[in-house]
Amino acid sequence: MRKYFIGSVNELIELGEAALGLRRSTLAITNANIVDVYTGTINEGTILIYKDRVAGIVNGSFKAEKVFDGKGKYAIPGLMDAHMHIESTMLLPTELSKLLIPHGVTSIFADPHEIANVLGVRGVKLLLELASKSLIRVFIEVPSRVPTAPQLEDTGSFLGIDETLDLLSLDNSVSLGELNYQNVLGENKAFYLEKILLADSLGKIVNGHMAGVSPETLNALGSLGLLDDHETLNGAEAVERLKRGIAVMVREGSTERNLKDIIKDIIKIPDKRKVLMCTDDKHPKDILYEGHIDYNVRKAIELGMDPIEAIQTATINIAQHFGIDSYVGAIAPLRKADIVLVDSLEELSISHVFFNGKHVFADGKLLVELPKPNIPEWALKTIKISRELRSEDLVLKAPISEGNVKVRVMGVIEDQIVVKELNYWLSVKDGFILPDLENDVLHIAVVERHRGLRSVGKAFVKGFGLKKGAIASSVAHDHHNIVVVGANAEEMYAAVKYLEKYGGGFVVVENRSLRAIVDLPFAGLLSLDTAEEVIEKLEKANVEAKRLGCKLKSPFMQLEFITLPTVPKLGLTNRGLVDSRNYKIIDPIIEYK
Repeated sequence: MRKYFIGSVNELIELGEAALGLRRSTLAITNANIVDVYTGTINEGTILIYKDRVAGIVNGSFKAEKVFDGKGKYAIPGLMDAHMHIESTMLLPTELSKLLIPHGVTSIFADPHEIANVLGVRGVKLLLELASKSLIRVFIEVPSRVPTAPQLEDTGSFLGIDETLDLLSLDNSVSLGELNYQNVLGENKAFYLEKILLADSLGKIVNGHMAGVSPETLNALGSLGLLDDHETLNGAEAVERLKRGIAVMVREGSTERNLKDIIKDIIKIPDKRKVLMCTDDKHPKDILYEGHIDYNVRKAIELGMDPIEAIQTATINIAQHFGIDSYVGAIAPLRKADIVLVDSLEELSISHVFFNGKHVFADGKLLVELPKPNIPEWALKTIKISRELRSEDLVLKAPISEGNVKVRVMGVIEDQIVVKELNYWLSVKDGFILPDLENDVLHIAVVERHRGLRSVGKAFVKGFGLKKGAIASSVAHDHHNIVVVGANAEEMYAAVKYLEKYGGGFVVVENRSLRAIVDLPFAGLLSLDTAEEVIEKLEKANVEAKRLGCKLKSPFMQLEFITLPTVPKLGLTNRGLVDSRNYKIIDPIIEYK
């Protein structure tokens, strides 16, 4: 695996000459209080930059083409996100970078398994091509589970050994993406273990997904090469992982709010090298108004973590974990000149950002304009609904024509991706099971949308609170079929058809009329709009969903995750209701009378 990413001997010669003062640096940042993430100290000095690299740190004379006065501000390395999904922001990388740079985020470690599940290898490569034209550095955690749950779902693509090798061989790839116990300990474990050995042969680590596992299973996952976990929910779990050499990715996203419960125990640990910050999934509005990784760092400091230690969790710790700390993660010779100037370490108030040695953000304004990229047609036409699909296909039939049935109900837990299993008795009329709107028990269905199959998984859900209408999404982890929740079959069918018409996204339907849409035509996952436009559309969709009775703060983010077949206790795919602990399809109907 590459460590320096230097392109030629001449580049090395010029960088060395700039460090020695034999060649003018292209930029010098003077009068800065430099946070040294290696020693945990703060030192006064001048940062010398040659083109896109740090040439050195000096206290005496220097030669530079341009000088920027740091005015006593603190200089910290560009912040990083150890694990995120670009697709969850709904933004193209260029638009995402415009949103992240003001928050001091210059590098992200992204698992593009959403794009991969829809468009395969060429979709991942297209995403990387778009990222190369943005203001952020994108490293990829190569999707390991496409599909995530074989035999339990239908997806748009398949990544086997050859496809995984292709992606792992890219310079941008740093790891094999998240694997869970069902993969490496289940019936098909040899397939995934071969991928682990492949990653190891290329000098790349393996990411874990360890939601709710026992200590014994944790031992097994660590033994099989899974070296981190972003599914840690509390401090006790974090400590158990750290004791086993498993890095803890402290997650604070839009619905997965785990930082507070983890940090209170983490701050007691003397050595925090294996504590990393991540968002996993965060919507653009939350990034704009709350922050991104800067929010994680700021919150950790508020909860008692030392400011420099908190900054290390979002910089050098991440770079060292992925083995690229000679390239990014610190303000030191050879490293990329990704530098953030802040007025206060405690408040992490960001005033200036330098990316690749260029001044890109100052006092609330971006200093660089990015062109809007062109997306090929093949990436825009991905929603294929069976012509034979009918509204009655979206709701559960009963084994009796009239009477009552006891059903399993998916219980939403707000701000979490885990799903409870509840039981309810529901009425049957004309052979179909009716929802119970008074008790917030609604229809939920997942419709296959990659190949136009008439394949629909059906169940019931509690927690959305709709009194009428339907909401639907073409973002449904990890299969990314269409998920729809509604009061009746006709409303749900209308929602599915609107998603087909617009190429994917989020919709709100009432009386079979479209009330709101966040159109996501790129693979049914990403918008072609600006962040501001996406936020405005999402706000309208949230308002319209609330008007239908929805109780959730982030209904569409919740809708995206409720289908997961790998997170306790229930998931839903186009093939049916999934018992995620035992990794099998189960009947939503328990008994009837």
